[in-house]
Amino acid sequence: MENNGKKPTALQLVLQKLGGKTSIMRDTLERLQGRGIKTSKSALYQAIAGRTHRQEVVEVFLEVAEEEFERRRQVDERARQLIDED
Repeated sequence: MENNGKKPTALQLVLQKLGGKTSIMRDTLERLQGRGIKTSKSALYQAIAGRTHRQEVVEVFLEVAEEEFERRRQVDERARQLIDED
């Protein structure tokens, strides 16, 4: 996910915020395949870096990222509820 000294794109920042040990790339590729959109992991990284403009790839990446952030928010909320129980 290097950007050769350039400022990271917004999508690269989303990927960084998700962390390196997530399945976001695999999940994005699987969803794309499920919709009949052929692409590779390399092409996905290029779209995230802004080197290609495959809108459908970017849209699916953002969908999967939003779902992951929501899942994490729900987990945090559930954990807080358990902590607060008497």
